[in-house]
Amino acid sequence: FDLSNPYSKQDDVPDYEAYSKEIAELNKQYNNRIKKGIEIGYFQPREADILSYLADKEFDLKLLSVHHNGVNDYLDRLEYAIGRVEADVLAHFDYGFRLFDLSVKDLQIYEPQLIRIFKKMIENNLAFELNAKSIYLYHHEDLYRYALSLVQQLGCHRYSIGSDGHKLAHFRLGFDQLGSLLEEYSISKEEVINYR
Repeated sequence: FDLSNPYSKQDDVPDYEAYSKEIAELNKQYNNRIKKGIEIGYFQPREADILSYLADKEFDLKLLSVHHNGVNDYLDRLEYAIGRVEADVLAHFDYGFRLFDLSVKDLQIYEPQLIRIFKKMIENNLAFELNAKSIYLYHHEDLYRYALSLVQQLGCHRYSIGSDGHKLAHFRLGFDQLGSLLEEYSISKEEVINYR
């Protein structure tokens, strides 16, 4: 769900009725195992429209994403977005820079702001997403390890495992490795709210 999407040059709005109908049909077939979720692309100038769309809809899982503002200052936008929309997961904290070859040392310059972001995430009861696309396709495992150390120091106990799979080939991408990463950081299964 992305309004004023600069890539598609339009509002990308899911057809909630068609989606709900499809989920209901699949749940008949798969014994109510299919959950209804949405990735909410937060864009401050369209906040009222975002809230209006979400107001009368039910989802089992809501991911908060910041994809664009058409300009820059990604971390500022990410920090602002937390708490503006009801959600369960803070998705791909690295989205604004995941196409770049950024080192942990480069990211550490922004540690005070990252700490503010992660504190706000925890205060708003959002899970920290381990995003497999960022970690394994964009090679940001070191950045996620750094972020994990920060969120753990801040007392985070809610995590999400996401493939960020926009195509079937990415379904459960790297989940075995992510399972090992969870063990390495002593993150229990009870702390993981979903595997998607």
